[in-house]
Amino acid sequence: MWRSAKLVMMSSMIVLVAVGSVWAQMQKPMPTPPISPTQPAVPAEGSLEGQVKKVDLTDGTVRVATGWFGLFRRTLSVNPDTQVQVEGRKGTLMDVSEGAQVKASYEVRDGKNIATHIDVMPPTQPPAPAAKAPKQ
Repeated sequence: MWRSAKLVMMSSMIVLVAVGSVWAQMQKPMPTPPISPTQPAVPAEGSLEGQVKKVDLTDGTVRVATGWFGLFRRTLSVNPDTQVQVEGRKGTLMDVSEGAQVKASYEVRDGKNIATHIDVMPPTQPPAPAAKAPKQ
């Protein structure tokens, strides 16, 4: 009796999994609304904060590591319109050094991340050790 009940339960579970996967594959994605030719494509905007991993002066790019342990990396293209500030003063891509902490704003245009603003943060100072009281 129990054996046949287990067999029926297992068979029904297998059928449910198979039917569920077929049903999920049959779902059609929502259609995207067409972009009218009179409506210009607006570039997507984003911002990030992280550590500079690589500066490429020949390509005009900066690679920034973000997220936990710097696992996520994003490459930003720098153009003449990009505003670069280094510790509060105006700078250029040449002033951005590897290992520096940055905050950056960018726009996605034609699949590229174009930096609009890069702010190089001052290096963080480790807290000073507390003064020890003299022994008496």
